[in-house]
Amino acid sequence: MDLGIEGRVALVTAGSRGLGRAVAETLAAEGARVAVCARGEADLAAAEASVKAAGDGHVLTGSVDMAEPGALEGFVDEVETALGPVDLCLVNAGGPPAGVFLDLELAQWETAYRLTLESAVRTCRRVLPGMIERGYGRIVAVTSMAVRQPVENLTLSNVIRPAVHALVKDLSLAGASCGVTVNAVEPGIHVTSALERLIAAKIEQGAPSREAVMAGWLDEIPAGRTGEPSEFAALVAFLMSAQAGYITGQSVAPDGGMIKGTF
Repeated sequence: MDLGIEGRVALVTAGSRGLGRAVAETLAAEGARVAVCARGEADLAAAEASVKAAGDGHVLTGSVDMAEPGALEGFVDEVETALGPVDLCLVNAGGPPAGVFLDLELAQWETAYRLTLESAVRTCRRVLPGMIERGYGRIVAVTSMAVRQPVENLTLSNVIRPAVHALVKDLSLAGASCGVTVNAVEPGIHVTSALERLIAAKIEQGAPSREAVMAGWLDEIPAGRTGEPSEFAALVAFLMSAQAGYITGQSVAPDGGMIKGTF
């Protein structure tokens, strides 16, 4: 299927590794002109090489801390100068650290708010008006299955990520009549460095081994396996495609069936 995004300008935030990087590579392979930002310089360099290899050999990268006000906006200015207005945007910032409510300091709540919700607000404020003006745009926010089914030891994610979904639904109403869609994707357990951090947190809390942690999770996944970043990226690419213009305000959970709720 031709996704109809060749030549479109795509902004992928927190795209230097894991799910974000997989999305950047997939969009590049579909012919989009990709810009990637993230915090780590070394990871950015590796992402730049892999995205170039996947696409036409050109990608714009920038070091951006999504929790720092103004940083993302400045990078988008660079993107628009070098590549053109942003047509496709992956709203992503990594996840808040693990921890249970009684162990979390107020400063951690403030940092998680800036990283998870405020960064999404600032990203959408920067790219959405232009999309509406031009009559075309695709925004996909990366959240977590925790928005539907709270995950043990992830209090910050359980509480703050649902607000991103409320933002997605609200913005979808603003853009629907203008050719702009806004959706969210709630990944379950995928093979990424973030997964390794969660495993380490479980072991710190007393889990006997990495294998024991993984076995416990796999028992809860009807598919019997973890997801691959490429599978996640394929879903995001479709939501950003020309064919997905009638899908907006939705939340999709690639989780292997792990979420037990009906909705």
